[in-house]
Amino acid sequence: MLDIIVPKKITYFLDLIRFDKPIGFMLLLWPCWFALAYVPLNPVELFHWYIYFMIGAFLMRSAGCIINDLIDINLDKKVERTALRPLTSKKISILEAGLLLSVLLFFSMIILLQFNINAILTGLLSVPLIIFYPYMKRYTHWPQLCLGLVFNWGVLIVSIEFFNEINLYFFLLYFACIFWTLAYDTIYAYQDRDDDLKNNIKSTAVLFGALGHKFVMMFYTIFFLIIGFLGYKSSGNLLSFATILLIIFAMILHLNKWRLDSKNSSNYYFKFNNIIGLSCFIFLLIF
Repeated sequence: MLDIIVPKKITYFLDLIRFDKPIGFMLLLWPCWFALAYVPLNPVELFHWYIYFMIGAFLMRSAGCIINDLIDINLDKKVERTALRPLTSKKISILEAGLLLSVLLFFSMIILLQFNINAILTGLLSVPLIIFYPYMKRYTHWPQLCLGLVFNWGVLIVSIEFFNEINLYFFLLYFACIFWTLAYDTIYAYQDRDDDLKNNIKSTAVLFGALGHKFVMMFYTIFFLIIGFLGYKSSGNLLSFATILLIIFAMILHLNKWRLDSKNSSNYYFKFNNIIGLSCFIFLLIF
């Protein structure tokens, strides 16, 4: 139906920005909303900030996909999951991708200009990391760590916007979210592990091998414990820790069913992180 209504070229552009895979956009958005939920103001007063971050996350995730595909255009041809992406299959030219990228960055800058000057400068500091990230898989097994630094940058922007400094608790939130990214992006990387080994592409999935379960569970546990601590510091309610311990126990049981050698299984557990994001957002709103 979409092919009938929408011109083919537009569907290729939508494929380029992963429009049909909103999980990436949501994983970029949740840390921003975590931070806003932790700001000691009425959520109604913060409503327009939630909207700004939602639009900004969509624009920057879309731009990031294009930057990643432009840099990885030759590598993507060698990986089964990415071989048919619009740039590698030449459905979209490099010039066309560059023009769309310019448009996305222009509107991203308009959103960023709604913030104070220090928050704007903080946002701009993330640009080198966004560009550097695709190169990480060529030189280190830790591209997931670089993604964690980039994907959770919104937490720092919120802290600068509302406190004019990187507040200790917001730094802890940023640190926690880095471990969350390490967890879910390692799961994601297991989809490509066989192709990565053939093509000397590095990742935490390649590094951890059969120990993936243990490392991913450790990353999740660190993330949840810090979230629980932040909830307790904000509310003084011991129920926050009890809730987090229950979540960790449920996560251990759930993750035990993850099959490292199954692309479908890795894809499912990766997408499940949207539920984790929603749960943690509600937790921080409550506590």
